[in-house]
Amino acid sequence: MAEKNKSGFHTVGDTDMEEYNRKIKEHRRKVLRRIVIVTAVILLVLTGLGLYMALRHYENYDIMSTAERSDTDATHFTEFQGNILKYSNDGAVYTTGNNDVIWNQSFEMQEPTVSICQKYVAFADSDGKEIYVMDDSGTQGKFKVTMPVIKMDVSAHGTVAVLMEDDGTSYLALYSKSGEQLAEGAIHVENGGTPLAIALSADGQKLAVSSMDIHDGSVKSTVSFYNFGAVGENKVDHIVASYSYADTVIPELTYIGSDHVLAFSDKGVYTFTGSTEPKEGPKKETDEEIKGVFYDESYFALIFAAGKDEAKRRVEVYNMKCSQQVTFETDFSFEEAQFLDNHEICLTSENACALYTLGGREKFYYEFENRLCAVTHVSGYRRYAFIMEGKTEQARLKLFDGKKTGDK
Repeated sequence: MAEKNKSGFHTVGDTDMEEYNRKIKEHRRKVLRRIVIVTAVILLVLTGLGLYMALRHYENYDIMSTAERSDTDATHFTEFQGNILKYSNDGAVYTTGNNDVIWNQSFEMQEPTVSICQKYVAFADSDGKEIYVMDDSGTQGKFKVTMPVIKMDVSAHGTVAVLMEDDGTSYLALYSKSGEQLAEGAIHVENGGTPLAIALSADGQKLAVSSMDIHDGSVKSTVSFYNFGAVGENKVDHIVASYSYADTVIPELTYIGSDHVLAFSDKGVYTFTGSTEPKEGPKKETDEEIKGVFYDESYFALIFAAGKDEAKRRVEVYNMKCSQQVTFETDFSFEEAQFLDNHEICLTSENACALYTLGGREKFYYEFENRLCAVTHVSGYRRYAFIMEGKTEQARLKLFDGKKTGDK
């Protein structure tokens, strides 16, 4: 029992101190319980909100701004460094989403082909000899090669690899953005079959070439790797690795960065990895007919027919280790497929667009009155640019309400 001293204060005994500590601990437990409960409620609300937003389906959009354009029917559109690049036989124009011109480069090409790698874009005239190299500030180089161009690819430094042909013989060459030939002479590949595709690494030092050889009625494809740096100096024709595949055609190659290659064949996808001598990596093979492929820096997708219905398609998405991420089917009769810069899957036809999340859920579907030329993702919540014939609409997706509105 506490005793009262002469000054009027109580002396705290052991029993009172134990009771005091017990009350402090009980108070702390109550506070902790409240914190846990409040945190759990907040997490539940955020999770529910996240699921709600993730599962929403949009069938309309608000127009944030409209830019009128005047283009020919032959104009093509693509996204470049967050803006819009349009090109035709007469030249290329780089604009903002509001159609403000950043740069304009005229040229005359019968069939312009384009290659983009990070901040550089290159144009070549298929079966012609002219090449133009630009970045986001304008033209950095234009030059002519000695033979008609069959394939062309650009690196992140503006270096250009060119596959050319003259009198039935194929040649490979590497050029700087100003037109200086970097490889020691053209590389003859006529003894290795017919080249079908090339891919240049982001650092501009490594080149992958797919060629097809038909001998005695059998088909064999070979993927050869060239290194124009120190690694390939003492190698014959700079070739550091080569892999062959029987009864296979490989019409498309792409470098992902500087060390990873995807080879798309009629039987699936082969991967190769390595900064010096590329090695075979995981592969995805299939007995089904591949209707189409598309890819970005993180994923690739294969398109198949879904059952007996020719209009129905199945899309399978894989990461770079050939591990399947998702598969989904669609009745939408699309003509083009791509990954947007937010990894959403964009399927388009002449006048309709469907957006799918990386989880395979349809997020948006809309049929336009005008011909749809291209779709890009715009920075911001639910923001996209719909590039249509005659105009570009900066848009924000919304739930269906029967009408489309524009900001006043």
